[in-house]
Amino acid sequence: MQTSTLQIINIIALLLSPIIAVCITLWYQNYKSKKDAKYRLFLILMAHRKRLVPTYDLVDALNTIEVIFANHQDVIRLWHEYYALLCQKFDDTNYEARSHKHLQLLSEMAKVLGYKNIQQIDIDSFYVPMIHGSIAEMSVKLQAELLRVLENTSHFLVVPKENENDSLKSDSQNPVQK
Repeated sequence: MQTSTLQIINIIALLLSPIIAVCITLWYQNYKSKKDAKYRLFLILMAHRKRLVPTYDLVDALNTIEVIFANHQDVIRLWHEYYALLCQKFDDTNYEARSHKHLQLLSEMAKVLGYKNIQQIDIDSFYVPMIHGSIAEMSVKLQAELLRVLENTSHFLVVPKENENDSLKSDSQNPVQK
């Protein structure tokens, strides 16, 4: 009697072991993919946190916060508050409020991800080479000037260049006139 019970238990164990292993593997893969998505989102937001002109990556990342951090109500609440500030017209009066709310959002995300030693002062520190500012300023000036020219010009005057072959022939025929 006892050996038949042990045999039945062994058969059940043999049948259930692979199923349990597959279930654990699938659960772990799902858990890891969600965790990786949170890390990727956080890193994108950190990399672009002080951009004056938002990149497409930044906008895409912001638009996925509700899905990726759906189980973290503090992150969702801070995102909604930050989103409300983003929807307001940008000016000096709400710049500080936006920056502060953005720092709070990133800080809460860091806490959720286990970055316990990152403080808001660390998040607020950001390196931007001076040349990036110079290039951005020059680009703005160039775009403004180009727009001014294009808006104030009804058409472009195109003057055909003298054919280079003709000018070379005339120069070679009259070497004294040079």
